Amino acid sequence: MNTTLPAMRAQPIDLAGQVVVITGAAGDLGWAIAQACRAAGARVALCDHDAGALAERGVAGCADVLAFDFDLADAAAAEAAVGRVEAAWGRVDVLVNNAAVVTPGAKVCDLDLAQWRAALDINLTGAWLMSRAVLPGMRRARRGLVLNVASQLGSVAAPGRGAYGSSKAGLIALARAIAVDYADEGIRALSLSPGAVLTSRVLRRYGSAEAATAALAPRYPAGRLGDVDEVAQTALFLMSGAAGFITGTDLRVDGGYTAI
Repeated sequence: MNTTLPAMRAQPIDLAGQVVVITGAAGDLGWAIAQACRAAGARVALCDHDAGALAERGVAGCADVLAFDFDLADAAAAEAAVGRVEAAWGRVDVLVNNAAVVTPGAKVCDLDLAQWRAALDINLTGAWLMSRAVLPGMRRARRGLVLNVASQLGSVAAPGRGAYGSSKAGLIALARAIAVDYADEGIRALSLSPGAVLTSRVLRRYGSAEAATAALAPRYPAGRLGDVDEVAQTALFLMSGAAGFITGTDLRVDGGYTAI
């Protein structure tokens, strides 16, 4: 009796024909996710409030790219952007809620209302508005994924990050809510929580990759900071058929930060 299991080959991730909408797409992480999706064959709709930053990415005229600049906290603008994607390409298969603002470091009582509202309006309410806009089409198709890019600070606290952390915790909860509400209609929802990643924002704050690593890496069991491509490739896996039974959970790409 032959009990040898057949050999299995790893298959490259194929998103050919898929339509992916990404918010905060002009930033380093959003752009890395967009490029990973394009490399896998997807068409991508890039959404960002900064038209200039989008233009600098050099996607004008690319057949597999649409670009929109609008305020994510504007419900009508979110609906209009999704409507234009659906009119152009017929559907939205994946929404990546990646847009985020980081408020100045301040203890909870020292935050002003504008700072609190900025974090919640963009990071959380904007994600809900975009999710609300894409879900009707996903429900008609009986398939789709909402992927919220949260943060390790949605699960653990850091001094002076009350507004940011609260918004990211809300993103984790929102993904779970969508997953539970629409799992029986073939829709998945997840959150992805990066730790500190070497982005241009981090480099501006610390002055160099070496300075950022020296300041932050000792907090991580992995002994280093993350790379945007590591996060992007994890997002790509979650979009793939290999992750088809994963929904309603948070995946931390944080070098072990939340394990201690």
